[in-house]
Amino acid sequence: MATTTSSSLFDWKFSLKLAFFYILAKLSFVHGWLPETLREQLPTAWNNQMFWVAFKSGGKTVYFDYCCRLKEPKSYKPIVSVAPEFQLTEEQILGFYKNGYVGPFDLVSSEDIEYLRQYLINSLVKTESKCFSLTAGDYELDTTRKDYSLTPWSKEITEDYKKHLPNAMNQVNRHLDDEQLLNLFNHPAITERAAQILGPDLLLWRTRFFEILPGLATKLHQASRFLENEQESLITPEDNESLYQLTCWIALTDANKENGCMTIFSGTHKEIYPINLGEVTQDWMNNLYGNRDSKIDYPGELPQPHYIEMKAGQFFLFTERVIHGSVENKTNKSRWGLNGRIATTSTRIYTKKMLEEFYCSKYAKVNIKLDKWRAVLLRGEDSFGYNRYTEKLEKKLASDSTK
Repeated sequence: MATTTSSSLFDWKFSLKLAFFYILAKLSFVHGWLPETLREQLPTAWNNQMFWVAFKSGGKTVYFDYCCRLKEPKSYKPIVSVAPEFQLTEEQILGFYKNGYVGPFDLVSSEDIEYLRQYLINSLVKTESKCFSLTAGDYELDTTRKDYSLTPWSKEITEDYKKHLPNAMNQVNRHLDDEQLLNLFNHPAITERAAQILGPDLLLWRTRFFEILPGLATKLHQASRFLENEQESLITPEDNESLYQLTCWIALTDANKENGCMTIFSGTHKEIYPINLGEVTQDWMNNLYGNRDSKIDYPGELPQPHYIEMKAGQFFLFTERVIHGSVENKTNKSRWGLNGRIATTSTRIYTKKMLEEFYCSKYAKVNIKLDKWRAVLLRGEDSFGYNRYTEKLEKKLASDSTK
C-alpha cells in the first residue's frame, strides 16, 4: 500500500485501512485463518501510540522504531565493581543518562592504531564475508517479493545498489570470521565500562564498519528495538523502558568536524520520536530511512549538538535511542569508524522466524540467511544470548501480544 508524501492531502483511505488492520492485529486468535498476504500487513508490533500517530496523519507521520520512553535508573552508582583503571564515577553515569553517551576513552595506542587501521580497512573489509557471502548464497536480491508494508521503505534495485550491496555486506559482523576484530571488542576497556551501565552479563550481537565518503553525511536517526517491519523487531528486551543495549563506537581514523564526526543531540534519548515521511529520492547512501527524504518529528528545536571528536584508537559508548548522525565530510578522504552493539544477555536477538527462515529487510529488497550468525558472550556466564528463550521472557512476550 502506497503512503502519501508530505505534500499530499490527508489520506483517509490509508487511515481507515490502518484502523481495520490494527483492530485485526489485536484479534490474535483469528490470525491462523487469515491469508498470508493479509497477515503480513498486520501491525502486530505496534502499540497504541504508534497506531494513533499514523492514523491521525493519514500515513504522513509514522514510527521508524518502537515507541517507548526510557526510565531513569534507581541509582547512578556503577552496577558492577571493576579494576580502578576502568572505573566510571557516579557523575559519569549520571552524565550518560543525561546526554545519551559517555567518553571518549583510550583503547588502541597510537603505535598500534596504524597497523590495525591498515589491516581492517585495507584487508579485512575488502575480502568477502564468511558469514554473509553472496557467492555462497547467504543473501540474495529479491526481485519477486511484493511489498505489503503499510509504510514502505524499500529501495528500488538499481544497478548502483547492486554494486554497492556486496561492499556493504562485507562490512557487517566481521567479528564472526576475524579473531582480531572480536578481540578488540573483548578488551576490558570496553566490556568493564559497559558492564557498569548495563550489568555483568554482556553479549555482542552486531558489528559494522562505517565509511563517511567525502561530501557525505549520515542522516539523523534514533533506534530502540530496531523495528524491522510492522511485525518483528531485531531485538526484544524484557523491559522496553530500561536500558538493555549500548553501542561502542571506535574511531579508526581521526574524527572531527571537518571529516564527518558523529553528532549527538543531548537528552533526546528519553523518548523515541516518529518521523515525517518525505519524498522518494535516489539519495540512499547513509540514509537510514531507505530512499525517502524523511526527518524526525521532534517537537520544537533540537538541543545544541555535541560533536564527538576523537583521535584514532579512541571509543565512546552511547545509546542509539539518542538522536544522532554525522556531519558532512568536507575533506577529500574517507572517515572510518567501527561500532559494536552490546546487549544484556536477557535480550532476545532476532526472532525464531528470522533465524529459521530468510531475514527479509524492509529497507532494501534483500533476503539474508542467519544460519552462520551467533551472539557472542563478552562478559559473564549467562548463555541466554545464544538465542534461547527464558521462561520469564516467553511469558511476557505472550502476554504483550494479547494486549
